Amino acid sequence: MGIVELGMVLAAALTLGGFWAAFLRSSKQARVHGIERDPLDRGTSLPEWMAPLYPLLWPFLSTLEGIGLTKGDLPTRIARSGYTPYGTVSAVWAARLHGMALGLATAVVGALLSSAVLETAIPGGIAGLGVGLYGLTAPDREIEAAIRDRRRRFRANMLLVVATARGFLRVGRSFDDAFARAAQGDGVFANWVRFLIARHNSVGLAALEEGRRHAPDPQDPYLVRFLDMAKAAWTGGAGMDTILEGLIQDLGVDMEQGISETVTTVEPLVLGAGILAIVGYVLAILMPVFVGSEAFLGF
Repeated sequence: MGIVELGMVLAAALTLGGFWAAFLRSSKQARVHGIERDPLDRGTSLPEWMAPLYPLLWPFLSTLEGIGLTKGDLPTRIARSGYTPYGTVSAVWAARLHGMALGLATAVVGALLSSAVLETAIPGGIAGLGVGLYGLTAPDREIEAAIRDRRRRFRANMLLVVATARGFLRVGRSFDDAFARAAQGDGVFANWVRFLIARHNSVGLAALEEGRRHAPDPQDPYLVRFLDMAKAAWTGGAGMDTILEGLIQDLGVDMEQGISETVTTVEPLVLGAGILAIVGYVLAILMPVFVGSEAFLGF
């Protein structure tokens, strides 16, 4: 075994040993120093062996934002996802670091295997590069999936909360009290409304922009109308009742349309499944005839 092969084996052993230690050794709080802190960056738990690599690899990892592998401001996307599955900026970078380490390990092991079998390390290196890029961008894909799911559930829950709050408003409750009572459940919009009211009690009208930032889709027309209604209620302006009634009607129509589209999509599949079930039932009855079963024919 030459020096190059020995070095590759040692690198693979160190990498795999690091992964082993990540599961068996204790974790500690790791923070990135020397960079501008983000308000959402509250630190994350990293394996002890990986903590020293975090600041060293930061320049490489941070270039992902610049070369287009990720889209949008990371703290904003975390807020839009509802802090799920990543609650902090550090947690995302830690996940990217894990992905890059996995790609490195795959490259080393793949290079060794391809060198032994194919007498060239290129296939193993390419495989490691692919695994590494996939691991680096996996957190961003998970965040985008969480945003899409939260956007769907956000609008579905909005109709229930707004319609319930209208009843409280009609009996003389204030805007904050009506929506605080209506948003007692665990729905996405209910949680967001409670956050919006709490921030308004703390920072005033600045809560409107905070609420927009933490919504799954800041450009959602229903969200924009709701924030306009909240502003009118908090500033004593006119038009809140009109916005509320129109919002409920349009949300109801939108939900009915969504249900109709779902039914239209599923109906042919259900019909086809029913036809196949009938055909299968008929074949099951007639199968003894086709195979000539004497017991079935009675002789």
